[in-house]
Amino acid sequence: MTRAGARVGVGTHFRYDGETVEVVEMAATMAGNEVVLKDRHGRLLRLSLRELLFSDRATLIPEGPGPSSDDAEEIASVVLGQLDEKDRQQILERAEHIRELLTGYRSGSTELAREGEPRAPYAPTLSLDARYAAKAAELGVTDRTI
Repeated sequence: MTRAGARVGVGTHFRYDGETVEVVEMAATMAGNEVVLKDRHGRLLRLSLRELLFSDRATLIPEGPGPSSDDAEEIASVVLGQLDEKDRQQILERAEHIRELLTGYRSGSTELAREGEPRAPYAPTLSLDARYAAKAAELGVTDRTI
């Protein structure tokens, strides 16, 4: 199982040619980055990081849950990339509502504030409960929906 994104460094585990191996050393060489792998018998193998990451012989063993190449569901970026313009705009608008609720700004930051932001019901000085209630009233839904 390969992850969509994972840290690779000393201590990362892979399955390489059917053996479980651990990265015990990383080195930058003139030929590129290389890793030293150790198997359960203590044998060492040195190969390029590129070979480790892109070869069909190696598979990352994830440290925890997360998106994987064999997941039944697609990762969010794939799903969102397939939306038509109308649906994409709807998602972007919903994201603006969430950012405004959490930060007071539809962009999510003071640096990109729109004119008139933060609006009074979403001032960062207000409690999160008050901002939830204001957003629920604005959208005509319950706090739980928010």
